Amino acid sequence: MFSEDRRQAPRDAPPGGVERRRRADRADLPAGVERRRQRAVDSLGLSAPVRQQRDDRFDRITRLAARVFHASWSSITVLDGDQAWFPSAQGFDIPLMPRQDTFCSRTTHNARLTVVPDASLDPDFAGLPAVVNDGIRFYAGVPLTDQLGNVVGVFCVYDHAPRTMPGSDLETLEDLAAWAQSELVGSSEMLRAGTVQKAMLPAAPIHRDDWHVDGICLPALAVGGDLFDFAVNNGVVHIGLGDVMGKGTGAALVGAGVRAAVRSTHPEVVGGADLGSTTYRVARTLQEDLDRGESFVTLFQCAIDVADGTLRYVDAGAGLCVVVRTDGSVERLQSSDRPIGILPDDTWTEHRGHLAPGDRMLVFSDGLLDLLADQVEWWHEVGRLVAAHEEPSSLLLAVRELATEQVSLDDVTAVAVYRRSEGER
Repeated sequence: MFSEDRRQAPRDAPPGGVERRRRADRADLPAGVERRRQRAVDSLGLSAPVRQQRDDRFDRITRLAARVFHASWSSITVLDGDQAWFPSAQGFDIPLMPRQDTFCSRTTHNARLTVVPDASLDPDFAGLPAVVNDGIRFYAGVPLTDQLGNVVGVFCVYDHAPRTMPGSDLETLEDLAAWAQSELVGSSEMLRAGTVQKAMLPAAPIHRDDWHVDGICLPALAVGGDLFDFAVNNGVVHIGLGDVMGKGTGAALVGAGVRAAVRSTHPEVVGGADLGSTTYRVARTLQEDLDRGESFVTLFQCAIDVADGTLRYVDAGAGLCVVVRTDGSVERLQSSDRPIGILPDDTWTEHRGHLAPGDRMLVFSDGLLDLLADQVEWWHEVGRLVAAHEEPSSLLLAVRELATEQVSLDDVTAVAVYRRSEGER
């Protein structure tokens, strides 16, 4: 899997040469290589000031390595600028150290498996603090790379006794390194993707006259296929909530396209355009992508006139919207229209309703449905949940707590719309 650098140094290594070689580690890297490597570390969110915390996923791997190889130390090391930090370490507890003081600086420079049988006899390593002060003699490190081959970390084991590592052990080390690489790079990419996805949600709730609109999106994984969006212009609140078949990265990519397509219709929707027509345009925009991905999308869209409470909506296969009236009655908003992406010639119909002062509306994805006790006549349970909370923020907090308690297996997304009554003004 990796090329190997396995050396036995001469016994009389000049001390001055050791220091000169260590200080040159970073300078020896071509400027373009180091710049790309550092950008890769930054882009994956692996910079030390951000990620100076341990992760159980990484600790499981380093613990296993220390046990399998009977090693004194094991670690995952990330070089960030002139310093090194350790997402996981066994046998020592040093949060940061100068880059030039690490074995892994040389492994990063060589970009290949590096095995040092006795560091005290190797001019590249004999002067390191771990060798001089801590008595480390053996080192084996495997570079961890991103998808473009940039070295973003090193997986390594150390021992206080000189030793060698036979071929079978090297294979095991490389297997563990591949696992660590998958966790380090993959989890960081997903973390970044999750951050980007959250940034695409509305920046703040809507407070307009007697209206309060807020939403929540809880992916089952780091990213998910649910989406919601809302905005108010020209006295009209435009809301969209979609659910892409599946979850994870693939669904999130499709969801980003759905959100963009729905948002592109916003000027027409707030201008009074028929929601059936705008939904048709969204569907035609997405059809080829959905066909290639063998996916489909359920979508609920509505436009609310804040002056008189007139409600226009389209339900493309969702069927998960309730209105709780001031008298406590619960009404479902639904239609017989199919999800987007099922048939290429499908059309959608705009329906109308009204939200009076004191009415509350909740539209949500089927991830919430999975958490309810009654999934057949679920609207009664949802209605009670809505009626029990005076503000959208407390209702959405209750949704979050429900998803946490029940351990949601699917994305959970909800948008709450409250119109204040006369007595609440």
